[in-house]
Amino acid sequence: MLKDGIGPLDFVVLAAFFGAYVWRTRGAPEDEGQDEEPGPAAALNALPVAGWWAATAALTLAACGVILASAEPFAEALVGAGRVLGLDEFLLIQWLAPLASEAPAMTVAVLFVLAGRAANGLGALVSDKISQWTLLVGMLPLAMSAGAGSLANLPLDARQAEEFFLTAAQSLFALGLLLRLRLGLVSAFALASLFGLQVGLAFAYRDDAAGTVATLAALAWVYLGLAAILFLVNRRHLVDLLRVAFLPPAAGAPGRPERPD
Repeated sequence: MLKDGIGPLDFVVLAAFFGAYVWRTRGAPEDEGQDEEPGPAAALNALPVAGWWAATAALTLAACGVILASAEPFAEALVGAGRVLGLDEFLLIQWLAPLASEAPAMTVAVLFVLAGRAANGLGALVSDKISQWTLLVGMLPLAMSAGAGSLANLPLDARQAEEFFLTAAQSLFALGLLLRLRLGLVSAFALASLFGLQVGLAFAYRDDAAGTVATLAALAWVYLGLAAILFLVNRRHLVDLLRVAFLPPAAGAPGRPERPD
């Protein structure tokens, strides 16, 4: 991270990126060979437009209510459990809390894969990652400002800044692995191995703040170096993807998924 905090201006920039992503993907063609969506998705898709928006808004509000009601007790219980067990609170929040927050996206991806729609599962994970790195990160200074009663930056200490840097570098490496629009066993093993190394180093240096920051920075540069190699090797695929990315969406593309006739 080149800055020591995240401010409201960062939210504006990140929200603009997310808006551009939504605009660019709103007209993406659907797989004509895939089966009709099952369960709740099929029920929502069968609603008229007004009913679809109303149901979507209601589900979104319900999800927000559940998050608001459970987030603080969950975090406090996690910190309390760490104190009782003698475990580092930062590590518990960093590694255990995401298992709960990422469970819905992982479940959807697994269900897609089990249904023989691995591309949809990978797409769901990528979409979730984009949302996290735009809206989620951008909302942090807004939450800080709401608590402070005025516009304020969310300060980051050295470790938090390096964590952001490491996660961004890891995402860039994963993007390099996906330039060929497929994810093989070797790529999956590379991601899992490097992530395992990251977790191991975090536990090894859990009592050494300076060592933790240094290892995070070193591992981030490893990710960036590997990403640079992948981008260089797959530069033709990168050029092709950039060319497609900057083409306008298909004319007359719908603003929401089409309902079956």
